[in-house]
Amino acid sequence: MNKKLSFSLLQDTVGDFCSLLKNSVRSSVSLFVMCFSAGSFSVVHAQSSVTVPSGSVSGSFLGAFSSVSRSYQMIIDDTLLSSLVGKKLTSVSFRQLPGSTAAWPTTEVTYSSYDILLSDGVDPANRQLNFALNVVGPQTTVKTGSLVIPAGAIVAGNEADPFSFKIVFDTPYLYNGGNLVIQIQHGSSAGNGLSNHAVSTSTSGYGTLFTACWQGTGNVVQANFSYVKIDAQDQLGVNSVEIGSAQLVYPNPAKDVLNVNADVKLAQIYVYNASGQRVYEQKAASKSSQIDVSKWANGVYVIQIIDDKGNVRTSKLIKE
Repeated sequence: MNKKLSFSLLQDTVGDFCSLLKNSVRSSVSLFVMCFSAGSFSVVHAQSSVTVPSGSVSGSFLGAFSSVSRSYQMIIDDTLLSSLVGKKLTSVSFRQLPGSTAAWPTTEVTYSSYDILLSDGVDPANRQLNFALNVVGPQTTVKTGSLVIPAGAIVAGNEADPFSFKIVFDTPYLYNGGNLVIQIQHGSSAGNGLSNHAVSTSTSGYGTLFTACWQGTGNVVQANFSYVKIDAQDQLGVNSVEIGSAQLVYPNPAKDVLNVNADVKLAQIYVYNASGQRVYEQKAASKSSQIDVSKWANGVYVIQIIDDKGNVRTSKLIKE
């Protein structure tokens, strides 16, 4: 592709790309806005998040951040998740007790294994003390491997936004409705665990709208339900956008190797073609990465970069 690509040709290309993406998005998803200039554009979708339960009842549970190995399964009724239908779930987060005054952890905590699986599930009222029987259909592993929680990542519970640490999924999960099962399986960690904010089994809504169970070294038992914030985005959506940043993606146009640099640690990189199809993905763990594009077809792509906080940036990429 000629580096002196005319504005009119680029405008036509972007317009075609916009039309293709619109046709690929479900009618229930908010219409996106495409902004473009001679050198760059971004695709912006509505962002969504749901906190379950929606109230605030005092209680605690060593759910997601126990210092010893355990499995924790949460089941959420579909009526609480209607705003997320047709969107991709990208992360979950948990919070401290409202009365806590110090951030956690005091020093960095590392789980050598921390897996999250999502699936359809039975109604909360039909939950059994058997993880497998609560799952409907296949489970999707959305996060696997280690989890590092930096010192002070989870702010005190009295902060305005206590859901400060997002566990970002390696693979976003397309939620098409139905009851949602969030199953967390993690190994042990050094240091103290965190008793996060939860509701007890006697709280209104428990057993009808949400429920949970957990297992350590013994049998599966009933558990308090941890307050959980679920983040989602429309397909190809963004939380924050950097348009045409030479420091983010370069060279652009690219011929052989594409460099990706950011001022924060990257978690995932996706590339989509003009039809909105994902053609490349990479799990990242640093502030920079290189992508071999030498064998890619010439044309216009969208590169989507997710950092370790769950923020998403997009940029147009030209392969020549």
